[in-house]
Amino acid sequence: MKVQTNHIEILLETLSIKTRQGLDFTGFEAMSDLIVERLGEKIRGKYLYENLYRVKEKAKRSRDELMNVQPAKLDIIAKFLGFRNYRGFVAAIDSPIHKVLSELRGNYYCYVRRNDKQGVILRSPVQIVDEMGTIQMTLKGPKWSFKGEMQLEKGCLFVLLKSDGGKVIHHVYKIGTREKPGVLQGIFSGVSTAFDPIGGRVVLIRMEGNYHDLRNEELKVSDLKKANSHESKSLATFFATYEDNNLSLGKITTFSLDDLLK
Repeated sequence: MKVQTNHIEILLETLSIKTRQGLDFTGFEAMSDLIVERLGEKIRGKYLYENLYRVKEKAKRSRDELMNVQPAKLDIIAKFLGFRNYRGFVAAIDSPIHKVLSELRGNYYCYVRRNDKQGVILRSPVQIVDEMGTIQMTLKGPKWSFKGEMQLEKGCLFVLLKSDGGKVIHHVYKIGTREKPGVLQGIFSGVSTAFDPIGGRVVLIRMEGNYHDLRNEELKVSDLKKANSHESKSLATFFATYEDNNLSLGKITTFSLDDLLK
């Protein structure tokens, strides 16, 4: 397979940095051992040195933009570096992650008002990480965890969160060009525990510390109003009323226009 010489150069440099090994035969032997240890897939140090590094150097001297390699070997290296495959690595090079997206990395609490009149706010841990050249968001619910890729379009963040349990949630946040925001406001849509369509407002608040220390919790609006912290009072005000925060469908029985009149 023909690949771009400059991509192989970046691949090997990235591998050198990750493994803290030099770009020489001894270094490539050590890289090979680390790849086998991590992935269980064998790629010889001799191949890295002779078939990639030296061929790449020869191509550079000849000003050849392309070089011939084994795609399966490149996929192994790319996986070791945290990408799905070599194509994913190249995509990350040619289309780097937008700075607004990359600065989202960190831990958060997600807040939504429960879809009833009782005034309860559901708090869930959220982690945003750089994974395989994409920005991935994980939301931990009481029962299921949801995960999806965050995308930036026209100053808004979009993420479709899916769980192994079959539930899907879609979030849209306003961000503009703000880097590393402390608080994000958005809209969510999904389904209730009974799989009825619901929607509403959602808030993300950046947190310090370890993601695994964050906990799911149900918070009463009435209790937050009495708290001393500015954050608690702000959340209580924002989620004070059902009408401003929640959306759900009426009873559906006939799937005809008559349902709209109920």
